[in-house]
Amino acid sequence: MNFSVHFDDATVERLNKAVERAGVTRNRLISMAVQEWLARNEEKDWPESLLAHFRNPAPELAQDTLDFQAWREHLGGPAETRW
Repeated sequence: MNFSVHFDDATVERLNKAVERAGVTRNRLISMAVQEWLARNEEKDWPESLLAHFRNPAPELAQDTLDFQAWREHLGGPAETRW
């Protein structure tokens, strides 16, 4: 997609010097700068499907979870929680 961007004279002068140093076109340098800025500043979050997985990584076990506290008396340990 093409569109216009307007810069002040001082910025254009700095851009032209940067282009010479980098050995790329102005358009390429501007495109790289925008892509880098977006990579640093876009929302950083995991995809919803992955977040859902970590909220419940084993849904097939949700109904059959083991209550380890119920086994305390059978293991000969104290019934109260020590931590």
